[in-house]
Amino acid sequence: MNTVGGPVITTAKMSGAERQHIIRGWKNDEYVRLAPGFFMEREQYEDLGREEQMQARVVAYACTAATTVVVGTSAAHLWGFPVDTDNETLCKERIHLASTSMRSRRMARVHYRKIGRSHENSIVEVETDFGTVQVTDALTTALDLARWSTIDQAVRALDHGLQSSLFTRDELTARLKEMAGVTGIETTRQAAGLASIGSESPRETDVKLLLWRMGLPAPRQQADVSSRRNVWIGRVDFFFPELGLIIEYDGDGKYHDPENAESTKAKEYDQHRDYRMNGLVPIHVCDETLRNGTAADLIERYVAALSLVGQLYPDHLWTAECLAWV
Repeated sequence: MNTVGGPVITTAKMSGAERQHIIRGWKNDEYVRLAPGFFMEREQYEDLGREEQMQARVVAYACTAATTVVVGTSAAHLWGFPVDTDNETLCKERIHLASTSMRSRRMARVHYRKIGRSHENSIVEVETDFGTVQVTDALTTALDLARWSTIDQAVRALDHGLQSSLFTRDELTARLKEMAGVTGIETTRQAAGLASIGSESPRETDVKLLLWRMGLPAPRQQADVSSRRNVWIGRVDFFFPELGLIIEYDGDGKYHDPENAESTKAKEYDQHRDYRMNGLVPIHVCDETLRNGTAADLIERYVAALSLVGQLYPDHLWTAECLAWV
């Protein structure tokens, strides 16, 4: 049973006078209406971050149909998955609710879905700052994103779940078998094959998906690379030993720490020198180059050039956490 709590106000058990007081306050911009019959004081609402605001909306709408289950992207928000949504899209995003008995239908603010037996044992209660709701478990939520949202969202969520130990690769494999009969299972299996424990941030997942879409062989992730004299040089995000190619993703904060920026640059300079002295080629991509296509062009050029050389880096000089995909 879904119930609100914390700062969320429900008019369900209010007297007529109390309800009218809330409605007048809403019309005077003193309250924000989260869902029909559910409100929050505007000042409290505006103090929340955008994800918290979304979670409050999800909980409120779930409580308009108290026996429903939060699924899809709405469940992803509750689990804290890195859903890639801008502010404008987030404000317009439908809430996704489901049950085993209701028929699927899409309304202005809510998308109701029917779920079958494959989901019956994957429903858990989650406590939030805004109430307690029924929601699909973290693994099922991540897998459902592949068929109800996009492969990118699903792989982001799966990578995050594996990296955060919300679930294991064995549990993922077992859950896929249980979901064998659901609509869209092929897309779900594809997302599962692209998931890995080696993506340490959502943008590293995005780099991985770029490499996959370029048709490249799966690189190694989180590879420890040593020199030809067997001295450790560094740990890299993506490594193509058959090409001697290293790809690193630079997050926004990498050089922005005023106390460590110069030491980070100096360390990186020394690492680059060591990589190149050992016949390796390191390249860096960032959020901007991912978005404007420069990263793809750069990677494509280096892959083409290094493929002609065919310089395999010796197996005994590197180890890696995993393949980027299978």
